[in-house]
Amino acid sequence: MKFVTAVLLALPMAGAFCPATPSSATSRLSMSTVVTGPSGKAATSAAEDLALTLKIILDHAGRSSTVSKEQFIQQMEEVAKVVEEPEEVVDISVPYNAAAKLAYEASD
Repeated sequence: MKFVTAVLLALPMAGAFCPATPSSATSRLSMSTVVTGPSGKAATSAAEDLALTLKIILDHAGRSSTVSKEQFIQQMEEVAKVVEEPEEVVDISVPYNAAAKLAYEASD
């Protein structure tokens, strides 16, 4: 009886071990951003393929938020200008014999 109960309780978790299959809606959404030739057909020549590839790369570069080498150097110089004040170091460690010392001092 216990075995049957354990099996029945484990059945809903069996899906965790199965690979998920992509739904058609998900694949349609991811394919909607793909640039293809006229009427959604593949490129007919190497030149057209290269032009479509270049369009994808340039579209991505337009949306990219990367910085140029000069901008990066300027940002690093600004970070280096910020002078941090040294923080006061506070020792919060407890000595090994703190409990014994407290007990000794309290005994007088």
